Amino acid sequence: MKRIVRETSRSRSARAAVSWTAPSRELSAAASIKRAMLRGARKDETPFIPYVPCEYLSRRSVRSNHRVPRREQQRPAMRSYLFLGILGGLCDETLAALRERDIDGRNMHGLSGILGSANRGPLAMNPTGLRWLRQWGEDELAGRTNLTPLAGMRAGEEVRAGSGLFSGFVGKFVGTSDGGAVGIISLEVMGAPFDYRFPIEDIQRVA
Repeated sequence: MKRIVRETSRSRSARAAVSWTAPSRELSAAASIKRAMLRGARKDETPFIPYVPCEYLSRRSVRSNHRVPRREQQRPAMRSYLFLGILGGLCDETLAALRERDIDGRNMHGLSGILGSANRGPLAMNPTGLRWLRQWGEDELAGRTNLTPLAGMRAGEEVRAGSGLFSGFVGKFVGTSDGGAVGIISLEVMGAPFDYRFPIEDIQRVA
């Protein structure tokens, strides 16, 4: 993301464009475009810098009554959209690489189209769009797009137990253990504080 903004700000020949894909194909399309090359270019050269703004979730699934390890899920924030930094700008060669089709006539990268019009062709992002893109990237790097229930939770904040004997009890968040899989909260029971451990997904913020 930073490279998209840096290159498009530094060079007049670099441009950022918006394209769209089928839902749930954003990340695979970005990975495919990242490998795309122009004719005659070296294998390590590509003019494309794809970026998909994402939100992150860390959760544990339950399968057949067994908890499986927690996994981080990367979820595109804008369904069907991805952003492209194009070194050298949009031209016949870069457009041909993006529009390349397989033997069945389907786009090689899973793209459905590129934002633009029939008369003017593909449209480059304006400064307002680039500022939004830069801000999103900064938020992502700072962890502000992490939607895990306890992301950013600080010790001493109020939380509610969501399972076990003390389900519904409100206490103070103490911290995590076991690599973040277990949350520790302090509950007052019969006038005395005790620390209890719960699966992290069973601890809820108090609204």
